[in-house]
Amino acid sequence: MVDKVLDFGKKLLERIKEWWNKFQPKQKTLIIGIAVVILLAIAILVAVLTKKEYVDVANCESTKEAAAVRDLLDGQGITYNVSSDGLNFEVVKEQESDARLLLGSNNIPTAGYTIDDVLNGSFSTTEADKQKRYKLFIEGQIEEVVTNMKAVKTATCQLTIPDDNGTLIAQNRETYAGVYLELNEGIPFDEENAAAIARFIATALGNDTTDNVTITDADGKIWFPVEQTYSTIEKADNMMMLKQEAESLIKNEVRQVLFGTNEFNQIEVAANISMDFSQKEITQHNYSTPDDEHDQGLLAHEEVYQSTATDGVGGVPGTDSNSETDYMINESGGTNSSSYERKSDYLPNEEIIKTTAATGTIVYNDSSVSVAAVRYRVVREEDVRLQGLLDGISWEEYKLANNQRIKLESDEDLVNMVANATGIPTRNISLVAYEEVQFIDVIQSSVELKDIVQIVLIVIILTLLAFVVIMSLRTKREVEEEEELAVEDLLQSNIDELEGIETEQKSEARKLIENFVEENPEAVATLLRNWLDEDWG
Repeated sequence: MVDKVLDFGKKLLERIKEWWNKFQPKQKTLIIGIAVVILLAIAILVAVLTKKEYVDVANCESTKEAAAVRDLLDGQGITYNVSSDGLNFEVVKEQESDARLLLGSNNIPTAGYTIDDVLNGSFSTTEADKQKRYKLFIEGQIEEVVTNMKAVKTATCQLTIPDDNGTLIAQNRETYAGVYLELNEGIPFDEENAAAIARFIATALGNDTTDNVTITDADGKIWFPVEQTYSTIEKADNMMMLKQEAESLIKNEVRQVLFGTNEFNQIEVAANISMDFSQKEITQHNYSTPDDEHDQGLLAHEEVYQSTATDGVGGVPGTDSNSETDYMINESGGTNSSSYERKSDYLPNEEIIKTTAATGTIVYNDSSVSVAAVRYRVVREEDVRLQGLLDGISWEEYKLANNQRIKLESDEDLVNMVANATGIPTRNISLVAYEEVQFIDVIQSSVELKDIVQIVLIVIILTLLAFVVIMSLRTKREVEEEEELAVEDLLQSNIDELEGIETEQKSEARKLIENFVEENPEAVATLLRNWLDEDWG
């Protein structure tokens, strides 16, 4: 088996040597130069594609700490670079997480910690040092998440974590958080965003409420919570916050119902909600009979007074009344008297209803809503060019000439939808709609420098390979042509000599041909092959 392999290798080397010897010195130099360029291009391409990206993971305060970091990284086989002063360590990006976990498990802060503001080196860390590092870690995590919001440019977080001395009081104390924001201009940021940040911070810290979270910005505005100073201001702030919440709810309802129509791309809503904060207490008395058998209430008290009297006139007692007189005397005179008085108290059924009206109710009849809606009409550059509208003008000139805003007619159905969604009467709702043109330019392909380098190198390699193949084929063809010409010239010269020989000297001609065949068998075979190819081709 080994002998066969060796024989095959020898034959292969001989063929390569035979192929190489066919080239002229200039061609050999050219092939070598092309091969060197191809190898160099491949090396550059490999270097670009396989270049390792390093990230900073540790900034040590002393050479002792740096030595410990180096031993840990070497022990885990992590690839790293160290600065000239031996204090800063960089690891391959793919091994960043492993390196940070390794250093963190050994109480070594990574580069994410601002250790200059916390510790002054030394590995003899105490529990208090660990709490400080944990505080820095949480602050960094909160800053990273808050900065990811579109409206936030930078965020700085400061935490006040209560000392854990093992007591129940310390365990129940919550962490205080102060966040300083630098906002991006042109991107909206409101109280709802600040409340969302506060809720996230409270959850991340394990606080039950957001009472201990304060959010401010670069202009000194307190976004969360609203600063309260005096009781009257506190009451006014509460009323204002309740009004703002009601207006925010109305705005969201209007946006939701209008976006649901798919008619508009942008909707802005302004609400002026009237609220009644007065306190009212209403007492209502209802009376009824005890049951169906009575038309009045039960008798609770009654007084009755009744008096009757009769009076008459008689004669004088004794003998005087028997004396005779000579004239007539009327003796039928008398009086009658009667009196009646009644007082009654009844107890009908009584129902007393006492109602306390809620404060902060919305007065819909006095509230109003204004809506500004925009509908976009998309105009693409490629469509305009296909329609032939850019003849004689540029795309920028076309955009300037057709960038007018068109006011749309008011739609009563949309106004009724807003009224039904909010409860505000239609007379207090105003809706203005416009149509704007949104121009979309032709997308230009964005190619990075790295992609360009790769494409150029690939093109160079393919071009050089094609050139080598073409040159090798051309060289082989030239060699074959030279051999054919040499054989044909030789035979032609001998034929010319034979033409001068007379027919009676045929034996000498045969001798010349036989001698030529014996001396040049390869040339004769090549000539025969060429003739056969021409005859059968």
